[in-house]
Amino acid sequence: MEILERLSLGVLQVNTYVAAAGGECLVVDPGGPEVLEALERLGCRDIVVALTHGHFDHVAGVEHLAARGAVVAAHPQTPRVAEAYADLGVKMGYLKGVPRISVDVELVDGSTLRAAGLSLKAIHTPGHSPDHIVLYDQARGLAFTGDLIFRGSIGRVDIALGDGEAMARSLARIVRELPRGTRLLPGHGPETTLEYEILHNPFLQGFNR
Repeated sequence: MEILERLSLGVLQVNTYVAAAGGECLVVDPGGPEVLEALERLGCRDIVVALTHGHFDHVAGVEHLAARGAVVAAHPQTPRVAEAYADLGVKMGYLKGVPRISVDVELVDGSTLRAAGLSLKAIHTPGHSPDHIVLYDQARGLAFTGDLIFRGSIGRVDIALGDGEAMARSLARIVRELPRGTRLLPGHGPETTLEYEILHNPFLQGFNR
């Protein structure tokens, strides 16, 4: 990985991450077609898209990238989740209709995705949505956490397909399995570390190793 950029896209300011190395680019959670400008600037020839979950703000740019030949990696349930949230996405201006998401590489718990110099292990973390995954690179000590953990907060569960009990289990698993120094790159807001969240995030206070 030579470059890692964060773009804040759309009304909900979803974090779209772009990693680039040797002409290959990894795009995590493309929040809109604006990401294409970054890919052109970085000279991306081969594009891999990784989705942490199927909510409309995280998948709004998928079809634009797929049209450019991108390989899409996601949990098998992500197309169903994307379809369930399509109407809300249209109302908020993210989508023009139901997104057509074709999963080329299925990321189930324990799968590994290698792209742009990153080796990402998929950790299934349902709760915010049933398809939610965290993408963890052990060697680089970073994790794309989607809408699981934010700085000082966590993703909502009082929404369609949300599950509070599953969220609690997922949070406990991340606290248990990842090193405290892991950089957390969330779906919204600034990056943080697992150590900071264990110490300061009120939603993680009950979880001990």
